[in-house]
Amino acid sequence: MPASPDKLPFTEAIDFFKQKIRLPSSGWTDIWQEQHSHAFIVAGAAHDALVEDLFNAIQKAKWAGGGYDEFKQSFQDIASKYGWAYNGTPGWRSKIIYDTNITQAYNAGREKQMQAVKHLRPYGVYRHTSTEHPRLHHLAWDGLILPLDDPWWDTHSPQNGWGCKCKKYSLSRLEASREWPKNGKTGPDEAPPIEWEERVVGKNGSNPRTVRTPVGIDPGFAYNPGKAWLEPHTVPPLTGYNAALKERGTPWPTGFKPPALPIPTTVPADIVLPASTAPVVAVTDLLDVFGATLDQGVAFTDAAGSTLAISKALFIKGEDKGGDNFKWLAEPDKIDRLRYINLMAMSIIEPDEIWWDWEKDASEPGNWRLKRRYLRAFDIDGSGKFAISVFEWSRAGWSGATTFTTSKLGYFDRQRKGRLVYKK
Repeated sequence: MPASPDKLPFTEAIDFFKQKIRLPSSGWTDIWQEQHSHAFIVAGAAHDALVEDLFNAIQKAKWAGGGYDEFKQSFQDIASKYGWAYNGTPGWRSKIIYDTNITQAYNAGREKQMQAVKHLRPYGVYRHTSTEHPRLHHLAWDGLILPLDDPWWDTHSPQNGWGCKCKKYSLSRLEASREWPKNGKTGPDEAPPIEWEERVVGKNGSNPRTVRTPVGIDPGFAYNPGKAWLEPHTVPPLTGYNAALKERGTPWPTGFKPPALPIPTTVPADIVLPASTAPVVAVTDLLDVFGATLDQGVAFTDAAGSTLAISKALFIKGEDKGGDNFKWLAEPDKIDRLRYINLMAMSIIEPDEIWWDWEKDASEPGNWRLKRRYLRAFDIDGSGKFAISVFEWSRAGWSGATTFTTSKLGYFDRQRKGRLVYKK
């Protein structure tokens, strides 16, 4: 028998968890079903830093620490650190978060293994493992044997509800033939008919919705977590984030058509500032676009629903303290970026695309940080040249760059990395 989800001995489950994009959310209905195979959210955790810490806490507790007991303590510490007012008691909420994420990672990892050897083990068997307070529908499916490609598994592959411990295992033709006579069968079962019902979920949250769910399945669980992971391009847009959730590797995945390149925005040549522009003037121009000043910053919500703090502090580094001293930007290798500060502002406010990628945190081994990348293409009027503006933001800091090309947008395409969360 395979190891329990608490052990997670195989890399497929670990890979499933690590590939998830971490999304701030206002409620658990912000994303739905298959989207959870590509996104990590904690209902009500609405800030990047909070979501990052919760994700890293699960990862450390599972693969480098003391399991749930360690996560439970980390959960309480993180909630206190951010003053997070979550719903439910600490023990109940931390258990739900931990168990659901680990169990679904286990199920997705097993699905990948089963699909890899499907030519040798073509059948799947449903196993109901709960002995205390069994769910009658789940109990009725115990022992059901169907081909792994049967559409029934698309909606009924475990986990099938909050706290559900049911399992799905693969069988060879010989193993299946030995099971059928035990149930008076000579071949695979027929998939049970699926009865659908409408349920309203998230009534007291930020994003209530009416959903169609098979009877016996908790709302939000009527999908195959492994299949959604292995077939990412079938995933619908993320509700509340206008996200395409299409992933790019290098090269593009087989059979995946990359998003069309954007049509560059035509801008006047004088949008590029003179090289002699003083740093304080350039910074003031950018802040003014966002409604901020040198004395007062603002919180800006981007096109994907995430928040950035826009203030003069973005341009103060190291020994620059207070005032309007932007001598860091006046350094020879930094001053050139000020010429394109207007393009950078336009890229943040109205990007062609926003990509989210994750990088290892060099200062804290084992942790990961979210990096947002804002891309926009410009046609500099009268010059015959394109300008590609790239703005990257993370908790560790930001970087901005503008590269001029002649007649192609190949540079834009090379900047597409991670997951596309917004496309104009």
